[in-house]
Amino acid sequence: MTDDVMRLKKEIEQHLTQAIEPIDKILEELLLEGATEDFHEVVLYQIASGGKRLRPVLSLLFCELAGGHVEDAMNTAAGIELIHNYSLLMDDIIDRSPYRRNRPTTWVKFGLPIALLAGMHYREAIFLSALKSPAPEAINIKFSDTIRQLVEGERKDVLFEQAGRNEDYILEMRYKTITLDDYFEMVGDKTAILIRTACEVGIICANGSKEMLDAASSYGWNAGLAFQVKDDVLDLFADAKKLGKPIGHDIKEHKMGNITVLYALEELDSAQRKYILNVLRKEKVVDDEVKEVIDLIRSTSAPQKAEEKARALKEEAKKQLLNFPDSPSKNMLENIATYFVERTY
Repeated sequence: MTDDVMRLKKEIEQHLTQAIEPIDKILEELLLEGATEDFHEVVLYQIASGGKRLRPVLSLLFCELAGGHVEDAMNTAAGIELIHNYSLLMDDIIDRSPYRRNRPTTWVKFGLPIALLAGMHYREAIFLSALKSPAPEAINIKFSDTIRQLVEGERKDVLFEQAGRNEDYILEMRYKTITLDDYFEMVGDKTAILIRTACEVGIICANGSKEMLDAASSYGWNAGLAFQVKDDVLDLFADAKKLGKPIGHDIKEHKMGNITVLYALEELDSAQRKYILNVLRKEKVVDDEVKEVIDLIRSTSAPQKAEEKARALKEEAKKQLLNFPDSPSKNMLENIATYFVERTY
């Protein structure tokens, strides 16, 4: 990381640290509501695994930016974090992931039936967070619409996989070819939508204007897309030690929904394209094949094009802040958008 990126990272982490304690307190209260004592460990396990709490902080920052008080947005911000962790809990079940953040996932720790029940409990805690917001009806509708889009994004992500699942529906509906439009539709639903909602609900809690809401929405959407594009690059080209996991996870998981893969397929010759597709369509991908696919992608301009796309999306996000008055909140939102695309892990 450059010195500037390290400085951004430090500033953002300091801000997040200040916000985490009150958000975590509300998360615990919402999740323990109505849970019997012997279910407490289960429902708290997912949020106790950590996380930066970045999405709820975006809600608080936009609430401040619109002239509101962060206290008014706290329950709503906690609801955003609950939606995020709810989606991770379900994602781990769908992908059969054994670990998240260096410890067993909820379904591995407690078993599949109990993990599914925990997910159902999370959904009710999300509803409760909306009821405790300054605009219960508007926030509940926003949360419900967001979860529906997250479901659609996850469905498409599964159907973009080229092997590894053999259920009849998936075999019938699996995408054989994926366009860049398909890709951005999928990552919009899977990633950008929750970041956009996090920004929007901050404005709603502050009773901000429609112009403010539109700006927050566009900031969140573009920043969310930039975040995912950068994630795709890091999955294949980051330092594995800094990333905290082996690179090439998307290749091993047969995922064609990675922007660097799609850009590379546009440039490579037919034999090279066929090789990559054959690897993605194998039931089991070995490490040597992952390395060969990454080397092929590296030989193209795909990584650079993806980085350029992420930066263009970042600039579009930051542009939405121009009509807000200068403030520490605005500066932090600019820093977060920049860090999304300049991070190295």
